[in-house]
Amino acid sequence: MDAHKFGAFVAKCRKERNMTQAELDSKIQVTDKAVSRWERGIGFPDINTIEPLASALEVSVLELMKSERMAANQVTKEEAAEVVTDTLNVAVLQRKQERKNIFKVLGITSIIVIFVLFIESMQWQADTIIFTIAGVVFPLFCIGGFIALLCNGIWRKVKGKSCGQTFVIAIALLLLLLIFLGLFFLIGALGIGPIPN
Repeated sequence: MDAHKFGAFVAKCRKERNMTQAELDSKIQVTDKAVSRWERGIGFPDINTIEPLASALEVSVLELMKSERMAANQVTKEEAAEVVTDTLNVAVLQRKQERKNIFKVLGITSIIVIFVLFIESMQWQADTIIFTIAGVVFPLFCIGGFIALLCNGIWRKVKGKSCGQTFVIAIALLLLLLIFLGLFFLIGALGIGPIPN
């Protein structure tokens, strides 16, 4: 599927309905400027936005995905199958891109946290380093990763990109931190860990 052809078709249909980009943004409940990005050929809408977009433009999903008007009796099974395949490919591509983005954010967060703490701990003993990794590096990674992914997810939502996985992993990091801290303090309260009662 060609992003520029798709964008030109969306722009044409929007103008036929006498809608501004902002009105279409509002109608399909996407963030400001999402329609502008699509019309300029910068990416595609999230897969969940395709049906509301087609409805708002008063075209079929098939016409929207093929980026051209079609008579109802003109659609062949092969064309319909091709459009469905293209749509699924776009959805898979969006998910892969989001996963890559998540791992980039987490990787950068890890490198920064480890580098800063490594500089501080070059002369520490082994037990101090282990305690620092468990008590400082891991919590900082979870907190830093949560904040970075949350900000990245909000940015992706503003740009009209898929962001569900980003928010899920951000929340998972926060839950992991809470579980870890709960166990850490439980061990300390029982007197079997490094934290005094």
